[in-house]
Amino acid sequence: MDIALYGRVLWRHKLVVAMGFSLAIMLAVFSYVRIGTGGISYRQSQTWVSYETVAVTQPGFTEGRLNATGADPARLAVLAVLYSKYLDTDAVQHVIWPSDTRNDEIVEAAPVIASNGSAAGPLPIISVAGFATRAAASQRLTARATSALIGYIKSRQAIAGVPETERVELQPVKRALSNEPTLWKSRTKTLLIVVFLTVAIATIGLAFILENLNQQIRPVAMPEEESWKRVAGPSRAS
Repeated sequence: MDIALYGRVLWRHKLVVAMGFSLAIMLAVFSYVRIGTGGISYRQSQTWVSYETVAVTQPGFTEGRLNATGADPARLAVLAVLYSKYLDTDAVQHVIWPSDTRNDEIVEAAPVIASNGSAAGPLPIISVAGFATRAAASQRLTARATSALIGYIKSRQAIAGVPETERVELQPVKRALSNEPTLWKSRTKTLLIVVFLTVAIATIGLAFILENLNQQIRPVAMPEEESWKRVAGPSRAS
């Protein structure tokens, strides 16, 4: 590979190369951002997630007593698994998005799993996660989803006539508005790199095509032929 030769070819067609690389940079930038009446904005959005934990418990904080009273903790853990599925019901979803405008927002709920060896299993705690394109929006979404889930359970209990002293309670443990959001998915630069490399390679290829089409460029003689001419002198036939 003769790097010097490639460099001379590119330099002879420096105007084409400069225009091609300028076009590559411009197209790569426009594949990453857009310019509109509102200014410059990204074509892709980030995804943020915010969490809120809710305890599935009962009135009176029986977890603080030495003697076991009230509901079986195993039953509360099973209810945590069940209640986490209620987040997908139509009634809860309608409260979260009254106008059915989600804007790429997603909410998920799952019981917290204890992972201490053989005793691994669900705890009577539900983790609610809200995914949105902005950090503050993910916090508000998670808080709204948690409130909708708690309200749904309370309404079902009221309709069923469950006495208040016997009702299961969903008590927020760590609220989303006080929990720092986390960046779940950042903007990818793959398309930007692919666009730049594609146009740059095409520009270099065009420079070599123009070089081969230029008939005025004298072919470079072989080194042995040049050395023989210097020793023997010009040909008599010429």
